[in-house]
Formats: sequence, structure tokens, C-alpha cells
Amino acid sequence: MENRINNTQHQEAKFAIHELFFSITDKESTIISGNETFVRISGYAKNELVGEHHNIVRHKDMPRVVFKAFWDYLKADKPVVAYVKNRTKNGEYYWVIAAVFPLQESYISIRFKPTSALFSSIKEIYYKLRSLEEKMGMPQSEELLLELLRGLGYRDYTHFMNTALLNELREREKILSLNKTHDKESDFGKDKFTQSMNSIFTKSKSVLEQYNKWFDKIDTFNKIKSMFEQKSLTLSSLAREIVLLSLNASIASYKLKDDGGETFSVLASDIRTNSKENDLLIGNIYELSQILSEFLNETVFLVSSISLQMQMVTYFIQEQAQNGTQTYSAELDINIQTLFELVNIHHKKLTTLPISMNNSIKKTINCLEELEGQIMYLGYVQVYGIIESARYVDDTHGFGKIFLQLKNLITQTSQEISFVSDMSKNFYNDNAKLIENSHEITAMLSDLKQEIKNIKNMEY
Repeated sequence: MENRINNTQHQEAKFAIHELFFSITDKESTIISGNETFVRISGYAKNELVGEHHNIVRHKDMPRVVFKAFWDYLKADKPVVAYVKNRTKNGEYYWVIAAVFPLQESYISIRFKPTSALFSSIKEIYYKLRSLEEKMGMPQSEELLLELLRGLGYRDYTHFMNTALLNELREREKILSLNKTHDKESDFGKDKFTQSMNSIFTKSKSVLEQYNKWFDKIDTFNKIKSMFEQKSLTLSSLAREIVLLSLNASIASYKLKDDGGETFSVLASDIRTNSKENDLLIGNIYELSQILSEFLNETVFLVSSISLQMQMVTYFIQEQAQNGTQTYSAELDINIQTLFELVNIHHKKLTTLPISMNNSIKKTINCLEELEGQIMYLGYVQVYGIIESARYVDDTHGFGKIFLQLKNLITQTSQEISFVSDMSKNFYNDNAKLIENSHEITAMLSDLKQEIKNIKNMEY
């Protein structure tokens, strides 16, 4: 047996791109259940897995710091995603992208085959982490992990795992769309039970299609997030330039000895007061953009997570048909109820986010409207300043230049305000459609829940 394991330890286990598997564990990571694909790939019999700790499939090449990150998130009752190298009973290996979700007193881990470009980088990172752990300890390994992730452009592990899940789901979808050979309809049979399962499968696919509409908007979410962050910084920069210009105008007015100095002093004071108020408004817009950015980050992760969860639901039901399941067993009940409950919980979180986002967008629009009024007033000050500057043939103090610079800054600020305002209003309207769509999905999930309840109580 040992020789056979040694001969296969460098061989990759058969794990197709279209396959999905899950396992359910208790809070101590003891396996409670899992689907047939998990059992097959692991190489163990189901009774050899149930009751065992999940590290039964752990591969020795895995850095310990990755599992520390796992438990840090899970103990904080947060989902976590990681690339994991596992081993089979006979010593073969297989890589997964694992998304683990806390659910009441259990954890649900959904896994699929990683294929994105990011995966290649991770293998190299894991090798470096493992080498360091052998020489030093966990703290050094944790520091190196963050350093290496930042080197790839990620702020922290959360940023990395959110991107990894999204990239892997997209790459999987791309590959599957090019290869439709696996995508054949299962024969659910004609008996009462299998027809009911077929109905659940069909409705589950419809729910998945609805979530795919959200998934397709992820690029839009990310674009909106980047735009808000970028434009709020641009507005802040322009506001600082106006403040600096007002100071220059104040200094120049003090140097003017005739009665025009008082006029320019008042104008400079108006510019300074206005620019400070603008700075406060732009500061509010920036804070709102950060809040909106967090909402959008959470939305992207939730949409990715629910898309994966619904794919797991439909795959699992189809798996039952292919395995010839004809009765509703206690284990099937645990698995299907758990998967749907997982979707329900994350869907409820998702439905609140568009409402929260729209509240932030409303506040942003209000700030922008107020800022627009402030800039309009500043435009009047600038025009008056140009008129006053024209009275002086010898503009040695540069008031004409100052007010021409102010005109340019006002124009740039007005353009930025207009852009952000239009973007906010369009996003607000699009977001309202997502809120309507989330209500439709809620009704569909409620219908599915009832159908599962009916099939559970069915007499055969």
C-alpha cells in the first residue's frame, strides 16, 4: 500500500472543470456529509470520510499559514476563499479553489478546479511560504504571505480572495461555454419523486440565470467603484488648488496700497470661504465614495458566492439524477436543505446592499447639487474679479492671472461635478432595477423552499 502511494504522489487525480463538490463539517471541522463527486475524487468511501476531521485530505505541500487564514476568517464568522492542494487516499493530488461559508453550527465548503492565470502565481507563493515555514515560523510566514500578495497588487488577503473567486468563476464559465459536451440534460425518470426533483432542478436553474444577470454586472460595479474613487480624488485636488489660489489672492491684495486692495481682499476672502465650504462638501463626497466602494466590494463577493452556491445546488440535484436517486433520504434532506439555506442567507444580505447603495448615492447627489451651487457662486466672484482686474493697466500683482486660473479651475470642477452627477443618477436608476430583481428572486427562492418541503413530505 505504501509503495502504491509513493508511486502516485506526483500524479494528479482526475477532476474535471465542470465538476463541483461540497462538504459539510461541524465547527471542529469534522465531516458530516458531502456529495458523490467529493467522495469519488477523494478516493475514500463515504463511511471513511464521515466522522473524520477534514484534514484527512490535506496535502503536505500546503503552507500552514493558509489554514491559519482560513480559521481567522471562520472564527470571526466570515466566509473565506483559498487555493488548496489536497491529497487522495492513494496519494494522488488535486488542486481546488475552496469557498467556505459559516452556517449556524456548521461550515459548508464548495470547491472547483482552478484554471485562472492567478493560480500559477499562487503555486509559486505557496512554495516560498512552505520553504520559510520549514526554516522559521508562522509569524514570518504570515508576513511573507501579505508581502507577496501586495507584490501582486492586493491590499490584503480579503482583496486577494475576493478577486481570486471572481477570476476563477469567470475562467470556469469561459471554458465551459467553449466546451458544451458535459452540458447534457439528465434523465430524471418518470416516477413521482424524480419528476419533483426535475422540477426543483429546473427552477434552480432559473434562479441561477437571475443571479447571472447580477454576475454580468460585476464589471459595471467595479467600474463605478473606480470612477467614484478617482473622481472624488480629482475634486479634492481641484479644491486644494482653489484654496491655494485664494491665499495667493489674499497676499496680493495686502500688497496693493490703493483703495483697490480692499476690493481684492474681499474677493480673496470670498474665494477662501467658498473653497473651504467646497472642501468640506468634497470631503463628504469622498467619504460617501469610500462607503459606496465597500458596499460594491461586498456586493461583488456576495454575487460571486451566490452564483457558486446556486451552481452547486443545480449540480448536486443533477448528480442525484445521474446516480439514480429515487427516494428522499435523511442525508439528501440535510444536503439540499443546507445548500438552499446557504443561498437564502446570502441572498438576504445581498437584497439589503442595493438599498444601502442607493441611500449613499442619494446623499452623494445632494452633496453634488450643493457643490454645484457653490461653484456657480464662485463663478460670479471670478467674473467680478476679472472686471476689477481690468481696471488696472499695470497688473504687477497678477490679479488678472489669478482670476483666469480660477476660471480654469471652476470649469474643470464643474465638468467633474457634471460627470459624477450623471454617473450617480444612472447608477441609482440601474440599482433600482436590481432591487426589483432581488424581490423576484426572493419569490422564486420561497417557491423552491416550498417545493423542497413538499417533496420531503411526499409518500412513495
